[in-house]
Amino acid sequence: MKIPEAFLHPHFYSDQDTISIKNFRIEDTVEMPFKYDIAYYQGAAPHQLPWEMTSDSIPLILNRWKEKETHLNNLHEGRNRKEAREQIILPIAWYLQLLFWINGQPVRSLTDWKKESQKLNWKPINVDERLEFVIKKPEMYHAFIQLQQLYTESAKLFYKMKALEQK
Repeated sequence: MKIPEAFLHPHFYSDQDTISIKNFRIEDTVEMPFKYDIAYYQGAAPHQLPWEMTSDSIPLILNRWKEKETHLNNLHEGRNRKEAREQIILPIAWYLQLLFWINGQPVRSLTDWKKESQKLNWKPINVDERLEFVIKKPEMYHAFIQLQQLYTESAKLFYKMKALEQK
């Protein structure tokens, strides 16, 4: 399937890219970001959606982030900005998914994510400006630090939300 226009973003997908939406695995959430979201808007999503089963999908994203975080830190310590830029793109995509999914929603658009994120209830303070900085300058050490902070704050929000749900 061709990538819909709303999901065409130079960091993630070009108009030449395609994805297969025949089979779905929970690992697709980190291996092929936005696959579930795209399939949902194309009417081809599976019955179990990651924003409905956040107890599985969000911890998976957070665990993968922890693995990638160490590697990114090493790249920045070695001043390898080019490699750091390449390696941070997936964690940025994961974070966008996490941000929307903890609110029980799919990502609607990568071209209009800021507008959509303003409607979310569970989000870190100033997430729009902070994430925009990360997306615009992914190779910068400060962007990495900002993404680290966003993950930390969002993880706390997620676990707080889960605790409130159980009460």
